[in-house]
Amino acid sequence: MKRKVLIGVLAVVLAIALATPLLAGKRKHPSDLKYPQLDITTPEVIDISLDNGLEGFLIEDQEIPVVDVVILIKTYFPDPEKYGLNEMVNWVIRNGGSRDWPSDKLNDELEFLPASVEIYGGSLNSIIAASCMKKDLAQVLSIMSDLIMNPLFPEDKIEKKRNDMLEEIRRQNDQPGDIARREFMKILYQDHPYGWESTTATVSAVMRDDLVDFHRTYFHPNNAILGVSGDVTRAEIEKALNLALSGWERAEVDIPPVPEVKAKPAESYHYAYKDINQAYIMIGHLGINSNNPDHCAVNIMNFILGGGSFTSWITEEVRVKKGLAYSTGSRYGQDAFAVGPFYAYSRGTKADEYSRAINIIMDQITRMKTVGPTEEELRKAVDSFLNGQVFDYDSKSGMVRRLVGLRFEGRPLDTPEMDMETYAKLTVEEIRRAADKYLLRDKLSVLVVGDKDQFDRPLSDFGEVQEIELKTE
Repeated sequence: MKRKVLIGVLAVVLAIALATPLLAGKRKHPSDLKYPQLDITTPEVIDISLDNGLEGFLIEDQEIPVVDVVILIKTYFPDPEKYGLNEMVNWVIRNGGSRDWPSDKLNDELEFLPASVEIYGGSLNSIIAASCMKKDLAQVLSIMSDLIMNPLFPEDKIEKKRNDMLEEIRRQNDQPGDIARREFMKILYQDHPYGWESTTATVSAVMRDDLVDFHRTYFHPNNAILGVSGDVTRAEIEKALNLALSGWERAEVDIPPVPEVKAKPAESYHYAYKDINQAYIMIGHLGINSNNPDHCAVNIMNFILGGGSFTSWITEEVRVKKGLAYSTGSRYGQDAFAVGPFYAYSRGTKADEYSRAINIIMDQITRMKTVGPTEEELRKAVDSFLNGQVFDYDSKSGMVRRLVGLRFEGRPLDTPEMDMETYAKLTVEEIRRAADKYLLRDKLSVLVVGDKDQFDRPLSDFGEVQEIELKTE
């Protein structure tokens, strides 16, 4: 009896489910759905300045009693003979501790609070970031300030980081994707610092005095940018930071500009052997500067070409339709100090069909230069791109970090908002002009990582090949 009742109930539910679309009318296809225009409101940005000359931004957020503080310190490339110094400095400052907060005491205190203090960065900056409950702000700022002003640089931590970096170098050729990215940047940038890499020799050459000199040279308040967000007012944070950083002294800091990239784009073909049954392909040339007036058009052009995931031309043709690669697409990099890289890629490509992947990517680049997108493709790309930007505004701390980054790059603070207006007004003709100007079809460099004995045809069919001997140290 119970079974008959259950079957009857299921039958009624199924009938209602099947009838619902008919009762409600035909459902719209997702592409036909209309949404109101995206409207992003930037919260008030408050300028803050300290007695020692440190300046920056505050965005208040009283939603939860948390405060985030970030301090960006401007740095510069080390001597090429000691490349890897910057990475070592950042790690050792955080993990080596400071005069009042040796590493074990520091870690125990942060775990107890709880709170976080991290240090990271690249060749051109070191970033110290802290996050804590408002009630613990004074304590966390004392830790943060002591790391900034009085790092210990203990020898055992230096050797620990050195050994870790040497092990990474030893294993740098384990992953074909890592090989492809690293070697392609060297092809594009050649002797420019953007193409430098750490080696066994450069990492071994770094001594403790180098870390101390690096800190003494760059770590000064007038060479830094401050960002704060959270449950704190301007008066509160300025008072707290003035107290914590009262001993941080100004000094003259001379940071030269990033060198101009002198490498000239030229058609070239490169091969690196890796014992795998797939091919990893990189195709591209140097990109543009972030201040290029056409950077918005270039972004959308690349979004349609290969940056828009499964909706992009390269992904659709190489992966979706032909099934030739595990991952494919493109990136048109923009750099605030020099120029970024443009590259299309095909990772995990079938070795016995790698040449088809190369030809398809080349065809899509040519198509973008000569034909360009349709009006519908442009509108969908702009909508998708702009909708993705909403995540840049999902947290106050993220907004502050973006402001710090813009100030560091020397770009207007309202650049994101101005760019969004430009994106919304882009035309098909502007995309075509950008593609014609910034996609250099006859000056593409091509790199293939894999086993040429498994390739469907020699890479030399495309042009003269320069074989790369991968370094192991």
